[in-house]
Amino acid sequence: METLHFKVDPMAMIKIALQRYVEQEVEGKYYKAKQFACYDFLRDIEDNTLDEIVQTYAKKEGLSAITLENWRKDAKLIFDVICEREDYKILETDYKMKGFGRTKFGVYDKQANVFYDCAWLHHFDTILNIVEKEYPHMHDALTEMYLSSSLEEFDGHTRKEIESFIMNNFELCGGSKKIQDYL
Repeated sequence: METLHFKVDPMAMIKIALQRYVEQEVEGKYYKAKQFACYDFLRDIEDNTLDEIVQTYAKKEGLSAITLENWRKDAKLIFDVICEREDYKILETDYKMKGFGRTKFGVYDKQANVFYDCAWLHHFDTILNIVEKEYPHMHDALTEMYLSSSLEEFDGHTRKEIESFIMNNFELCGGSKKIQDYL
């Protein structure tokens, strides 16, 4: 039997492993935003960016070589690195904002650049939870002013300040009401 010798581009092999991983382990098992973001990221990735990701993966795992012998494990761990990158997070958030998240509804915190899934008709509840956890200094004022439409100031915050904060900081996604309707 004759032996055939050939060379393989290692980055191409890693891209193939990552593509197969998304097809077999992500597609149909996660929400659409994650699936779409994974495919977009792989479609547009430059070799130098992939090299940076692979170097991070190898360093994190203490590897001197990547053989892809267990390609699923390698691909999953490489995707763990990808999912921590800002450029990937932006892709996934964009798809969530278009209604492809877990629930098709959500609140986008512009200041923190974080998307919060919510149930239908629960945008304002989600905003209250976000403010309670991430902006606690405004939570009591927001709650009191929401409960009392005649209250113009509470705990050092004016209604105008609270409304401006909500309007400028949050974007409602997937609902039919504009954020102004909640104020």
